[in-house]
Amino acid sequence: MKTKKKHGTGLLLVVVAVYLLIPLVFTFLYSLFREWMDILPSSFTLNAYGEILGDSVFWLSVGRTLIISIIPIFICMVIVLLAMYVVVVYHPEWDKYMKLLCTMPYAIQGVILPICVLALYADAPEPFSNRIFMLTSTYCIVVLPYIYQGVRNNLNGMNVKGLLEAAQMLGAGQFYSFFRIIVPNITNGIIISSMLAMAIVFGDFVVINMLAGNYFPTAQMYVYEIMKKSSQKTCAAIMILFTVTLLISMFVFLRGADSQKQDEEN
Repeated sequence: MKTKKKHGTGLLLVVVAVYLLIPLVFTFLYSLFREWMDILPSSFTLNAYGEILGDSVFWLSVGRTLIISIIPIFICMVIVLLAMYVVVVYHPEWDKYMKLLCTMPYAIQGVILPICVLALYADAPEPFSNRIFMLTSTYCIVVLPYIYQGVRNNLNGMNVKGLLEAAQMLGAGQFYSFFRIIVPNITNGIIISSMLAMAIVFGDFVVINMLAGNYFPTAQMYVYEIMKKSSQKTCAAIMILFTVTLLISMFVFLRGADSQKQDEEN
């Protein structure tokens, strides 16, 4: 019975994986051919990849995307960890209010959020009226629910209070215990939530277009511009961006696994 369940679960995962990969496979195929008017494509070429990889504007846009992804995630993660420290150590009764506050951005994403930010801060003094400052702050709000849920779920999965009490009995302070004992034990949750948040920012177009636009052209803006000129180049750019995101994710996961392995050995 257990073997049948195991095979059934494996088959379901394979079906889901194939279903999710179908759009990516066809995007890749379309990027390799100039025409697809019949059942099979024609005019195989790699010129689209060569043009994009040799375009300095594309790589600058990718660099801007990485910057505007990493900075808000880092700021938001630090704030969430500090807030969770206060909630876990001093005021556990505040957890329900923090959960409500951190999940509110789910309801104000899309067009509503950048319009509200522009309406409130467009005429404000510097640095609040700066487009990059507004964009960074807005992305902090966008990624807040994903980072909070990842950190909170991992904290709930371990005996935080017991570990803190044990550390205090050995003479460690509460702040030291939380950030040197608790936080390293939820590294996987931090990495996963950060990668999810990065995927959200990488895939966003509405916020970056309305708040920054030509002030800070990112990879999303680059794809939008070439989409008007060539669908083949658009597919090639999407595949390159997917590869870049995949490599970053693999690097972060491998570093996290190495760090966790070293901690266990120590």
